Amino acid sequence: MTYPCGIIRDLLPLYIDDVCNEESKQAVHNHLSECEKCRSCYKAMKSTEGFEDKRSDNSEDSKMASSLKNVKNTINKRIRNIALCAVAAVLVVIVGFNLLFNAAIKNVSLEDITVSANVYSLAELIETPADEVPNSESVTIFSDENDISKAVQVKIPELGTITLTEDTIEKCQYATVISVGSEYFLRTIESEVKDNTIYITAFKTTLLNSKALDYQKQIYSLELQEINRIVFVESDGTENVLWSR
Repeated sequence: MTYPCGIIRDLLPLYIDDVCNEESKQAVHNHLSECEKCRSCYKAMKSTEGFEDKRSDNSEDSKMASSLKNVKNTINKRIRNIALCAVAAVLVVIVGFNLLFNAAIKNVSLEDITVSANVYSLAELIETPADEVPNSESVTIFSDENDISKAVQVKIPELGTITLTEDTIEKCQYATVISVGSEYFLRTIESEVKDNTIYITAFKTTLLNSKALDYQKQIYSLELQEINRIVFVESDGTENVLWSR
């Protein structure tokens, strides 16, 4: 028995879901084998973009589920965007704070800098014999080959007591304490030591936190050697002697 295409197409959803009776199934099967148009319709309904989407469009429950899914996706997207914006804001604050208050960005003019140095003979500064050195929080300087049991304490006027080994004292002989003063907070001093001279190429402060507190206006550094000159080198190579013996 031959059925009209309209009836067959009405039966296609049941046929695809395999819920129609055997007689209807056989009728649809026979019709599809002979009718190209209904066979194309059947293939379209079976495809994900065809039948499944159409059934969803015609189902109130599916429409509600789809609507709730869209709302959920929208909320998740907004939450994700808010989280990303929050992380970005925190990063901006951290980077901005470091750039403004910690990063050595701004050069300090030589007019705002005072430099001096004191050179000491280490042998004359020995304060405590090796066998009497106590456990303390003093600065300790050792090299790999040094014998710690031969450590002695050396008192440097500007820096207090440091602990050195006897062979370090014998090898270095001198300690030079460099003093740099400024109204500005000196975050970095770019320098290099060659022979008995310190060559400074820049005094750098932070961009905003440039004024120093009282305890930051004078800073000290130690060189375990005899320094005779401190020179500032301009960008064009011009040398300015800041201190000499």
